[in-house]
Formats: sequence, C-alpha cells, structure tokens
Amino acid sequence: MSDKPFVTAYRVRGYDCGYGGPFRPLSLANWFQEAAGDHATDLGLGMADMFAAGRTWMLSRTDTRIERLPREGEEVLVRTWPIGFERLFALRCIDMVSPSGELMAGAVYTYLIVDFASRRPLRPERVFPGGLAFDIPRPFADLAPGVGNPPDTGKRVSFRMRASPRHIDHNGHVNNGHLIDWLCDSTPRDARGGGELRRLKVDFLAEVLEGDLLEASWSPDAEGGGFGILSREGATVARSYMRWA
Repeated sequence: MSDKPFVTAYRVRGYDCGYGGPFRPLSLANWFQEAAGDHATDLGLGMADMFAAGRTWMLSRTDTRIERLPREGEEVLVRTWPIGFERLFALRCIDMVSPSGELMAGAVYTYLIVDFASRRPLRPERVFPGGLAFDIPRPFADLAPGVGNPPDTGKRVSFRMRASPRHIDHNGHVNNGHLIDWLCDSTPRDARGGGELRRLKVDFLAEVLEGDLLEASWSPDAEGGGFGILSREGATVARSYMRWA
C-alpha cells in the first residue's frame, strides 16, 4: 500500500516528564495515539469519518518495547503505519526515533472497529475490503500484543482511583492513556529498578465510564517484571505486563 510511514515531530516539554526528568508513560501513550489518529485522518479513516459511518476505533491490545526514553528539550520523530488485519483486529505499528535515526521505542497496537448501534466489533476486511497494510516491517520483531492472565501469587493492592470527567474521551469512556498511566503507577517503587520503563504490554478488556471506582493492583513475575491489573467490582477491565530497568 505504501513504503513510507506517517511522521510527526515532537519536542519533549517539561509537562511530559516526571520528577527528576523521566519521560512519563502517559506522554508516550498520548504521543502514540495522537500519531495513529492523525494518520487515520490522513487516510480518510479518522474518528470523524468513522463516526459519520456509525463506527469507531477502539484500542484493544498493545505491546511497546523501549530502548530509551527522551529527556526534556529533546526532539524526536514518531512514525506510524498500518500492517493489516488479524481476525477481528486491525494492526498498526508506531515507533519513536531520534533525528539521527536511533530507534528509541516501538509498538504494535491492535484495534477493534466497533459499530455504535450494536456496540459490537466488525470484521475489518468487510469495512476496508481493499486492505490496510503498508509494506514496512515491525519496529522490533518480537512485538506481540497480548498479556494473558497474571498470577495471583504476591498480588497486592496499589491504590484506588475514581474515573472523573477529565479522563473521558470522545468515545465516552476513560481514554487509554489514563488507563496505561494507572497501570504503570501500580508498580511499587521497589519494583521499578532505576525507574526506566523497558516493556509494556496492555490488554483493554472493558470500557471504563465516568464515576467508576477502579482498584489497581500489582503482582511480580519470576523474571524481574510484573503485572498491573485494573479491576472494577472484582472484574478486570485492563491488565498489563511491565519490565523496568
């Protein structure tokens, strides 16, 4: 379909960073989702186009590998391109590179195409019969969205959070960036190593609406990483695997 990704230039601002300078997971999630949305709009498949057809995009799963995160004042490029369909999912790659071409982070995002009236997913090949894939490889060959079921061993509650109006996006539910931020915050300080996020896999399992009270918990794995879980009344709404360095 194409051999060129869609490119957006960013400069890291102070509000993108936490205390001491690390780039926030929320900022990374926002940059990646905005680049994906802008490219979809450029292709005639943006939210306005989808709404007009009675449909919307909903992010389902992500896998992000991070080599290093930028610091305040640094300039980076975020690139994105679709790579086709897999069952009910439309797949998209996103990466972040320095102006010199250093690959800093890369991700594969999987989306559902949801019919507004039925709130049910549609098969992407029926919505886009011509296909939707650029002939560009994934940023990292090992990117594979899907967390699976975290173990209960060592599980502990991290905090509770109520969804408020500032968390709601144009789909009427809590934006995925906030869910990613809360999942990362579920990791205890003593389990973050030097505080640099290196891998983040997320499954979004249910919509979170304004007023919902979520419980964030965390459990370790045997390889130095851990699982973050967001639950509502005992039911998991999002889960993640994280590795820090």
